[in-house]
Amino acid sequence: MTKLDAALRYIDHGLAVIPLWPDRRKNPKLTSYTEYLERLPTREEWTRWAARWPNCNIGAITGYWLNYVCLDFDDLESYKLWADGGHHLAGQTWTVRTSRGYHVWFQVGDDPGQSRSYIKGQAEVLLRARGGYCIVPPSIHWTGVRYSTTHRCPPLKIDSILDVLEGWTEKKQTKTKAATPRPKPGPGRISPMIRIEELVPPVRDTPNGRGAYLAQCPFQNNHKQKDTHPSAWINIQQQRFGCNACWPGQWFDVYNVYAMLNGITNAEAYRRLKGRPD
Repeated sequence: MTKLDAALRYIDHGLAVIPLWPDRRKNPKLTSYTEYLERLPTREEWTRWAARWPNCNIGAITGYWLNYVCLDFDDLESYKLWADGGHHLAGQTWTVRTSRGYHVWFQVGDDPGQSRSYIKGQAEVLLRARGGYCIVPPSIHWTGVRYSTTHRCPPLKIDSILDVLEGWTEKKQTKTKAATPRPKPGPGRISPMIRIEELVPPVRDTPNGRGAYLAQCPFQNNHKQKDTHPSAWINIQQQRFGCNACWPGQWFDVYNVYAMLNGITNAEAYRRLKGRPD
């Protein structure tokens, strides 16, 4: 089955799927995918995307369209602890084998809320809900492992995600310490000729507790309304950019931002911006 065939089948089953970069970051190929929080992509859109990015992976948006959510177990031990915990749901809902663990899908009846983690002892599972997406078959992990379906059935309908997390406790979020400066590139590493603050100037002189400076989003066409209240941010120490309106939860480096601003590939941006080894 081709990526396009798979994407069209997901759409037919009510999953909002988007193309992803097949690299380690797993970021969306699209400049913005916020409209697909409210509607499914069309078959024509995916036909165009597949022709443009034949090697893309497929990501299914969680928490919005039809309240599909995913329990993301990052290791086999955590999955077995859940599956053997008396829920008797292993094998009754759509389950995907990942490079190291499992993705277990459900359709919840209530508002799933934002993505968050749950713990039980030393085990942990990430609930991918609002603000998240999951890679689905036949995508290929950046390590070369193919995502595969182990239980081929529709996501099981449940009233609440808590129905399948009995005995698991929501992990409390701790305040993130201010980011520590990244080490300068060592011998043989390339430092870009342009810095992130030159591409996206900050609008405030001081960062927040996580080292992020507010900035005006340079991709205004993606916003439903004019970005009068800055929704973008940059981290000068880590040389990262993100926009809470365009790509909630995602970040991009100097090469990515330069490529998007100039309508070129990341590879071309690297060729233009690469400096000299420090």
